[in-house]
Amino acid sequence: MATRLLPEKLYIPSVPYTGTVVVPAYSILFICSINTGESQKLDNTTSDTDVSFSFNIVQTVASDKLFCTLVTYKDGISTDSLMFTTEVIDASKNTQEYSELLAMIKEIDEVIRVKVQGGGVYSTTINNKTLVSENLSALENLRIRYIKRANALWSIMNDQPANGNGRPIKSVTLLRDPNYPNRWGTR
Repeated sequence: MATRLLPEKLYIPSVPYTGTVVVPAYSILFICSINTGESQKLDNTTSDTDVSFSFNIVQTVASDKLFCTLVTYKDGISTDSLMFTTEVIDASKNTQEYSELLAMIKEIDEVIRVKVQGGGVYSTTINNKTLVSENLSALENLRIRYIKRANALWSIMNDQPANGNGRPIKSVTLLRDPNYPNRWGTR
């Protein structure tokens, strides 16, 4: 049986993207986009040699998964199958959103700076949202939200865990207070 025909991660430089894959003899490869639901069938059941096929990817989001199934036939009967997924990444979408987030964070920082200095910022527009004399805590909360999204995108672009510290939670231990045997974790 053949091994994985497409890599685990496929970085596409442009949209639409045309890729190539070699389908083994007497096999069919189904390529299905999880995001769009579109599928392509690459049929090599009539040939006794491996054949190279091209396939198209039209992606509107930064990351999509392709669910692929390779089915091998012998004498018209399915004899073996292999299923695998490939993550398709359009890095330009992530970098575009990341740069927009950085610009919004800079604009919010400027509004906070002017507000702290006692300036007369009565209204400004950020990403089609008009901030009319927002209080300082609302501006700081908005800034924190955009920073979290920017950090998550940075983690995705650098293939790191999205929690930012690189140490996912491995386990949680609840300790029982001996003075209160029927209460877990509270007093």
